[in-house]
Amino acid sequence: MEKTKRYGIYGGSFDPIHIGHVALAESAVRECGLDKLIFMPAYISPFKQDRQVTGGTDRCGMIETVLKTNSAFCLSRYELNREGPSYTIETLRHWKKLLDGELYFVLGFDSTVQLDKWYQGEEILKNYHLVTAKRPDTDYSEGIKTIEMYREKYGADITILNMAPVDASSTEVRNLVKEGKPITGLVPPGVEEYIIEHRLYK
Repeated sequence: MEKTKRYGIYGGSFDPIHIGHVALAESAVRECGLDKLIFMPAYISPFKQDRQVTGGTDRCGMIETVLKTNSAFCLSRYELNREGPSYTIETLRHWKKLLDGELYFVLGFDSTVQLDKWYQGEEILKNYHLVTAKRPDTDYSEGIKTIEMYREKYGADITILNMAPVDASSTEVRNLVKEGKPITGLVPPGVEEYIIEHRLYK
């Protein structure tokens, strides 16, 4: 019997994609046995409408430099092409209908413990397999309590990856570039070259 394919959807601003994003994606592919992990840059995150986000073309360009590092990685412009605020539940419903296999939703730890506050977050918790990992500077014990509550209240299926926390953030990268400081080691080499070449975050 043919094995059911497993697909991961990894959404976010990716402004820019950094080593923490890539480490989480690689761990999700490895530990969950994903056949494909789809990076899904948001048009506008509902939580970031007060911030100017770099255009989708450049954010995709940076992600594309990372795709060649893992054969399971791919990119979708679905949310960018839809335009308007990106509500995760609408994206997940779309891909659940489209894909012929199991769907996993990959997201950061800080986002996971806020999920019940998201638009139709209860449906996400009840109906989708969630994948997350520890993050530096996060109160892990409180987060675990929230995840346990999700499991009990909603029957949530949540995998916490066995990966070391990676200390990198998109905000930090943007600020360093603005100040003319190096970002080597915080983003993959191809992303650093792209930022320099396209003069982003100046």
